[in-house]
Amino acid sequence: MIFDELTEFNKDLKKLIKKYRSLPDDLGVVKKVLEVTPDERPPFSFRIDNLGVESCIIKVK
Repeated sequence: MIFDELTEFNKDLKKLIKKYRSLPDDLGVVKKVLEVTPDERPPFSFRIDNLGVESCIIKVK
């Protein structure tokens, strides 16, 4: 599975990592869960449709 991140996300992530030290580990856990069961889990995550791409896009809050 390939995880793509927006450049805006990466910029914000750098700032947030300074404040929340466990954030990289937490993101790793989210990625592992999505690799095993790539389904949306409302209200924490949801699928984004109608973008004109064939792959599945899930937005995580």
